[in-house]
Amino acid sequence: MIKQGLLLNVIEQLTQEVKRVEQNLTEVKKAAAEAPGAMQSHSDTTKFQMSQLAGKIQNSINEKISALSVLQKMAHSDFCLDSEKIQIGSLVETLNENREQEFYFILPVGAGIKIINNTKTILIITPQTPLGATLMGKRGEEMIKLQIGHRERELLIVSVL
Repeated sequence: MIKQGLLLNVIEQLTQEVKRVEQNLTEVKKAAAEAPGAMQSHSDTTKFQMSQLAGKIQNSINEKISALSVLQKMAHSDFCLDSEKIQIGSLVETLNENREQEFYFILPVGAGIKIINNTKTILIITPQTPLGATLMGKRGEEMIKLQIGHRERELLIVSVL
């Protein structure tokens, strides 16, 4: 099914991101180890700053690995069951105020990832995002209004898969 393929694509993108960030962590840890310590230079805090950066990168990796775990469990479940109501696992087609198609795949994690499928761009959103929260529970043919900053958006829900 198309949603299963999209989910596997998200898992692959997130896996590649983890590998990239792990490489960055290795480089930062190396820089931290090679930086002069406070005893070598009283004005140099590079070692401390690099160590803090390494900790933040490690936290990012841990979050991504946790997200991967959630998505991998989802891939082995029956999330593909179609529903008329928008829920986690729904693929939503909308028309925006300019009558342009927009596609959203609602997942529990992975917001912001984009998938190019043929000529369609599908954006991953979560129920925690403003758009995701507004879409949850809605059905096809409903019109939604969403305030983003100073801009109000109107979307027509064309279909829910």
